[in-house]
Amino acid sequence: MIEESLLKPKEIIYSNRKTISLIINSNGELIVRAPINCSYSKINNFINEKSNWILKKKEYYSEHNIYLPLEFKDQEHIFLLGEKYTICLSDTKKIKIIDETIIIPKDDSKTKLIRYMSRIAKKYITKRADYIANIFKFQFLSISITSAHTRWGSCNYKNKLNFTYKLIMCPKEIIDYIIIHELCHTIEKNHSQRFWSKVRSILPNYKICEKWLKDNRGIINVI
Repeated sequence: MIEESLLKPKEIIYSNRKTISLIINSNGELIVRAPINCSYSKINNFINEKSNWILKKKEYYSEHNIYLPLEFKDQEHIFLLGEKYTICLSDTKKIKIIDETIIIPKDDSKTKLIRYMSRIAKKYITKRADYIANIFKFQFLSISITSAHTRWGSCNYKNKLNFTYKLIMCPKEIIDYIIIHELCHTIEKNHSQRFWSKVRSILPNYKICEKWLKDNRGIINVI
């Protein structure tokens, strides 16, 4: 017998649609989209009919998702500049990296890790943005590090650049791509053909970076 919890939806989204659809997100959670007046019993029957598909999808994400949200336990993993580090909780007061291990204080470990990542993100991203802007003659007003959960970066109309501290988890070439992307917005404020032409002129293989971000989108949810 299939355990009921495996088929329980994380969320049911009602909208102006005619059919029920099922989505398994990158965390292996079941999301249901249904017509506004659709009964729960009808949704439940549909889920049971598709149980084999749901379980196969959940199994796939369970095996392939290396970006599970941190619970802050020993032997979990965090990525910095694309490198994988094993977490070790300790009585230490400061975070330090030794070989492939990141040692984190036991007390208030999440807050301290976020602050640590924000500091290195600010230093690294600012240095790279200054370097790239100087080569390609971009001008920007400032750089801020945010705690955004869905966007890697942004550029406002005053050319202030914002980057989530989570970007520091990505490989260096991906960070460069996001920086280039936002610097190009200092010239083109939308995603027009001219914008993408500018990106391509600097980074001809930018679509490889786009694919990496799509394939590894779960990394933004780690912390």
